[in-house]
Amino acid sequence: MLTPGRGRGRLAPVEPRSPVVTPLSYALVLVLALELAVWGAFLVPMRAFGVPLPVGPAVAVVANVTLGLAGTRVLRRRLGGLLPELIWLVVALIGGTRSTGEDLVLPDSAMGLAYLAAGAVAAVAVLSTASPESTAGDPSRDSPSPAGRAGR
Repeated sequence: MLTPGRGRGRLAPVEPRSPVVTPLSYALVLVLALELAVWGAFLVPMRAFGVPLPVGPAVAVVANVTLGLAGTRVLRRRLGGLLPELIWLVVALIGGTRSTGEDLVLPDSAMGLAYLAAGAVAAVAVLSTASPESTAGDPSRDSPSPAGRAGR
C-alpha cells in the first residue's frame, strides 16, 4: 500500500519490501544499465546531414543518473548506485577497444571522448551526492526535526 510522502508530494512505501521484490527490482536496474550502456555506445557515431549528434553522450548522462539513483533507492545503499555505473564503465571500455577484426564501437573522435567524459562525470556526480537516506522514500526520514522522527 502506498501513501503520499511528507513534504515532497511523492508516494512512499508503508509496508516493508518483500524479499523477492528487492532482488528483482535491482536485477531490472542492472539489466537496464547494460542495455542503455550498449545502446548509448552504438549511438555515439550518429550523424544527421554530416553533423555529429550528441545522442550517445546524452544517453550516458541520463542513464547513469537515473539508474544510479534507482539502484541506490532499491538497495538503500550506495553500493546499489555503484554497480550500474560499473556496468556502464565496463561496456564503455570494451566498446573502446579494437577487436581482432579491427572493429570499434566507440570511435576515437571528439564524440567518443564526449561519451566517456559525460558518462563518467554523471556517474561520479550520482555516487557523490546520492545517499540512501535521501532516496529511500521513508516518510519518517523526510521530517526535518529529530522530534518528527522520534514519534514514529
